[in-house]
Amino acid sequence: MNEGLPDSIREKLKILKVKYVQSLPERIESLAAALQKLEESEAFQKETFFAAQNEAHKLVGSGQTFGFTDLSTVARGIEMVMETCSKEERTLTIDEKNQVQRLFQELALFSERTQIEIGVVTPEGGQREGTMKQDSKSILLWRSNGLYLEDLKEQIGFFGFPVEIVESIDAIRGFLDRDLSVVLVVGIDPLLESPSILEQISLLKNGSNSEKLKILYLSEKDDFKTRLMAVRHGGDSFLSSPFDIPRLIEKIDSLFNGSNQVPYHVMIIDDDPEQISYYAMILQQAGMVTSVVTDPTNVMKVLVEEKPELILMDMYMPNCKGEELAALIRQQEAFVGIPIVYFSVEKDREKQIAAIRDGGGDDFISKPIKPEHLVTMVKTRAARIRQLRYFMERDSLTGLLNHTQLHIRLVSELDRARRLGTQIVYAMIDLDHFKKINDEFGHLSGDHVLRILSRLFVERLRKTDSLGRYGGEEFGIVLFNTNLENGMRVLNELRESFSRIRHRGEGKDFYVTFSCGIADFPRFSTAEALIEAADKALYLAKNQGRNRVIPAP
Repeated sequence: MNEGLPDSIREKLKILKVKYVQSLPERIESLAAALQKLEESEAFQKETFFAAQNEAHKLVGSGQTFGFTDLSTVARGIEMVMETCSKEERTLTIDEKNQVQRLFQELALFSERTQIEIGVVTPEGGQREGTMKQDSKSILLWRSNGLYLEDLKEQIGFFGFPVEIVESIDAIRGFLDRDLSVVLVVGIDPLLESPSILEQISLLKNGSNSEKLKILYLSEKDDFKTRLMAVRHGGDSFLSSPFDIPRLIEKIDSLFNGSNQVPYHVMIIDDDPEQISYYAMILQQAGMVTSVVTDPTNVMKVLVEEKPELILMDMYMPNCKGEELAALIRQQEAFVGIPIVYFSVEKDREKQIAAIRDGGGDDFISKPIKPEHLVTMVKTRAARIRQLRYFMERDSLTGLLNHTQLHIRLVSELDRARRLGTQIVYAMIDLDHFKKINDEFGHLSGDHVLRILSRLFVERLRKTDSLGRYGGEEFGIVLFNTNLENGMRVLNELRESFSRIRHRGEGKDFYVTFSCGIADFPRFSTAEALIEAADKALYLAKNQGRNRVIPAP
């Protein structure tokens, strides 16, 4: 299908296809939720059938787009059943219910099989080495001081980062040409005597590479002159000796987070298709994701499905004013915090203020607006709401879900597992002898250990897994689509890697271990039962000598 296209285009299409496969579980879950509502309806409801039909239709179209004809055909079967019932304004017959259930199971199995075939997940539900998560970024160590390079490579490797030692500028260009995000770690001291190499390294950041390449300079010294040389030669970060791994990983992680930020999601509401396409294109060119609505009656449906971070809304639309629609949105608790910015040719300042006051909008933009001004305004507002959400849902020290949000996520994942007929493993983790670490090395070192364990979880587990901090030195992990045996394997791999990570405090190195108890669904059918069973298993792990993973009996 892609023959004759340039290699660069084929590669981008391949990446898009992988991303689509990664999104399949969420797409199928949306269909499952729509079918569940239909199942719960005692009488025919046009909106309920339309929602299910629409979810199936989206799978039909997207399956064809990305070449998954079988997926499209199965989804089309569900769509046709919904279409027939809608036309005849009746509920499903017993045979139709059985048919839809069978087709849905085929979709779920197709999703799982396709993810395995394309390399998104392994058959056991774990992250496969070399998948998109790991291949999208690399750490390169410049061969300038062989005494510690192999040690650094091993320690960084525990976190799941691909690490390579390079000794030429061309080798670095090779990674950048593959469109990877790269952190280049360079020992600057030996290169101060040969500034030409430093010049070549800094020149790599010119043009399109400026966002993809971040440079972290290491030095035995911590003086002004050395730091200034690092800045002048493209340094994004600087670390002086001793080069303890927790500090290094935190530096690397912050550099990657800066270059791999998830795009902002903006919803545009306007009844003029041409204008909505124009502004959507501007935001998309700036790297944002857009959802567009030309009919105000569809706003709530798109809000629920897409969860945008900002709304751009026309003030004047047929049958509905902008301030009326904003007030309607604000009445939904889930959307109270989303910024709403009116977008109109209205020049009357009094009317603008009235729209903000009466509808609960946040700002007003007069058309036309320069593209660069629109992009700046949207990014600023979206960044603010993203930061607010982060602090509301996350533990401030580790960045993982807080206790409350982890429990909410566990309940949600259990509901999803029931719909899809799959398994879940829940793990409770507790650091061994953590009080002793705080007493001997100080609370700052203890906090360092907690953050490093959190980074290990984030880098080594899948995006579909949920990670949270219960408080203190306790953590919880929800492994979706994973059975007990493979949950044991994944947690033991994490445990072994963590036990080999070198920490530093009070001028000396030390190592830390953790104990873990796990329980599985459907053997334990509720969130409370899973938590209690995993907690008891964790207690057994502690009593049996620590530094081990024990399943719930």
